[in-house]
Amino acid sequence: MVFRLVSKSLAKGKARFLCAVSGVAAAAGAVVFATSLVASNDAQAPAVAEKLTAPWKAWSIDGVAGFGPRARRGETPSPRKTRDSKKSSADLSFELVPATIDHRPGGRVLQGPPMRAVIAPALAGNPYGGCILEGSWPDEKSSGNEVVLTRGTMKRFGKGALPEIGESVKFVGSKGTMTAKITGYLSHEKLPMGFPGAFVNGRAFKLLEKEPHGRIRFWKELPKDSPGNVETPQSIAAQFKTDAGRNMDRAKPLMLWGAALTALCLLVNSLLLSIEAKRKEFAVLRIVGLTRSGMVGLVFAESILSSFAGVVLGSVVAVVALRVYVSADPAMFPTGMALSFSSIGAVFLGTFAVALIAPLLTLAKALSVRPLDIVGSPAASSRRRLGMAIAFACGFGAFVAVEVWGASLMKPFIPSPQWPDAIVSLLPGGASSFDIEKLRKLPGVKRIAELQALQLDFLPREPLRQGRMAGRQQYRNALLLASEWLPDFVFVSSNREDALKAMKEEGFCVITEMMARARNLKTGDELQIGVRDEKTPLKIAGIVDLNWHLVTSRGLLRGMNRMPANTDGPVFVTFDTLESIDPRPAPMVRMTHLWLDYDKEFLSRHGVFPAGRKVEESIREALGNPPDFTVRLHARDEISDGTLAHGANLIGSMARIPFVFLVVLSIGFIALLVAAADASKKEFRTLRAVGATRAMIAKRLFMEAFRPAAWGILAGLPGGALVGWLFTAGTRSAMSNWGLPPSFVVPWEVIAYGIAGAFAFMVAVALPASLKLARGGR
Repeated sequence: MVFRLVSKSLAKGKARFLCAVSGVAAAAGAVVFATSLVASNDAQAPAVAEKLTAPWKAWSIDGVAGFGPRARRGETPSPRKTRDSKKSSADLSFELVPATIDHRPGGRVLQGPPMRAVIAPALAGNPYGGCILEGSWPDEKSSGNEVVLTRGTMKRFGKGALPEIGESVKFVGSKGTMTAKITGYLSHEKLPMGFPGAFVNGRAFKLLEKEPHGRIRFWKELPKDSPGNVETPQSIAAQFKTDAGRNMDRAKPLMLWGAALTALCLLVNSLLLSIEAKRKEFAVLRIVGLTRSGMVGLVFAESILSSFAGVVLGSVVAVVALRVYVSADPAMFPTGMALSFSSIGAVFLGTFAVALIAPLLTLAKALSVRPLDIVGSPAASSRRRLGMAIAFACGFGAFVAVEVWGASLMKPFIPSPQWPDAIVSLLPGGASSFDIEKLRKLPGVKRIAELQALQLDFLPREPLRQGRMAGRQQYRNALLLASEWLPDFVFVSSNREDALKAMKEEGFCVITEMMARARNLKTGDELQIGVRDEKTPLKIAGIVDLNWHLVTSRGLLRGMNRMPANTDGPVFVTFDTLESIDPRPAPMVRMTHLWLDYDKEFLSRHGVFPAGRKVEESIREALGNPPDFTVRLHARDEISDGTLAHGANLIGSMARIPFVFLVVLSIGFIALLVAAADASKKEFRTLRAVGATRAMIAKRLFMEAFRPAAWGILAGLPGGALVGWLFTAGTRSAMSNWGLPPSFVVPWEVIAYGIAGAFAFMVAVALPASLKLARGGR
């Protein structure tokens, strides 16, 4: 009986019902389509693994530090002998050499973690039977160095920034460099960890033979007595799953939360409009005996019908759309479509929960209907707008929360302006102090100085949460930076004059506020560091406010000499102090880094990027274009711009999720306007009789949508900012970068674009609906 009444009621209020169903369908369909597309991508992994390794049934990788299956499992990646190695001799065996790639698309030094490569000799040919070779295989008779690369090895450069066939690429090992001409690309976009991604001719490989190297062995049949770390296509299939899948797993809670919130807001708004529009009908039903529990049943029934219809419609449309999408590209999806049943189940459960929660938020309005309300209901207009304002506030607030969260997290990683203008890496071997003297009068450089780096563990040792690297336990450590020049840092404890005076004596240092905060240190305390168990106390002469993370990362200051890339931060010392601590013999110590300040006129005339390339070339020429190390200049402001751009991309991809739901929420304005038009029929007829035009009626209807949108944005801004800050605090507490300063940043420019976009969505929906309703058509 209740559902029959509700069905008749929904037939009369088709606009409200269709808006509620469409909103729930769009929210549910977005989640089902996105998660099932990721599941379809991941389902291709076994087929891709089989295709890549078509000629081989098993293989093992040993000896390359930081690579290979055993390194993935956190074990020591050293060769493992079997009881009878002859029984497991490989059909094909490659020597392997790890290296980094120094490629600069558009002349720019790549901002980010170093691009790693595993290099193998091309003598035995292509081991990847399923890969198409574009170009030619390296020529063993060639007088130059030649290389074939897999496209996956160069993926971080982007498709538009890949070097062309015929161009050269430089590899940097732990002992020197090697430049080779690219003769071809293997088509595969992704390789498992440790697999060779570069194949060079014998001449080029001999230049790298002095490197510590490992080996990869392939078998056409699974060996009976095989090494313990043998792999098969089945065991590596998971490594071919896309990065989009991992990102979607991180974003899935946000998507589900956003979808549930969107559906809830639309349902609540629809129910409030329904109660208002049918207030007289409900009053009549109350007169003929409908109880309050009956009223509650009507509201719950309408919510359940709308939700069930929406989630079924959305899921069906999403599955059909996915099937069409997958069928259109059989090469990309050889195994066809796969559904994320866990996500579909979560969507149905979430929709059911929303269908039960939404009526609870409207019961006060439903139970307030009395038999006397048959004569009318005052203040109807404000009630109409309230539900839509709350819904829009939730959608816009989610967008603001993501932007505030991201901007606040990025703030501590933007290099401080007090850091020198640029840092230069001379890797892998560095230059002698005598060679550095040739750089004292570079054009455009106001000041340049050697920067000697050394990482040492805190004592007593404190293991890092990351565990082991290349078979060694990692510990929390300090990054000692020795230089004759201490830049104009901002001192928060002591002062520059006293600190410099103290540092003239051996055993004094200056630390960052982050380290002081993380380790509860103050000026005058001792920092306990050392080699093995030999403690070396450094007395703290001052504390400076300095963001340094990405400068030291991009300049590759940390992670050398088998130390972890993680560090609690720089400790500034003199050369004498560092020499008294450094366990390395003096002849082995070379200058691997420089830092410099530009001449201001030179910098303003050329700009950050061209100035860096000019100075970098001047350094290279002054050092005689050294073949055994690279010269890479990392400008502080270029690092900042790259960091902000990367953060904007990351945050933008997350912010698009709540913004999609904001678009869906805009559908609710149609129901709002239809309710307003229904409630004002008599008033509009009177206005038309006295000369009001359709444009005037449309404007009045449009303002019914504009007001809740404006109130929703005004309410969503502070609410979203608060939620974003709470998420920031929670995220920062879970991070291992102890000592990060608390930051609260509201990116006003981005939010201004968001406000414009939110109003644009509202106008795109409300304006056509207002014009149509003003003409009398619905």
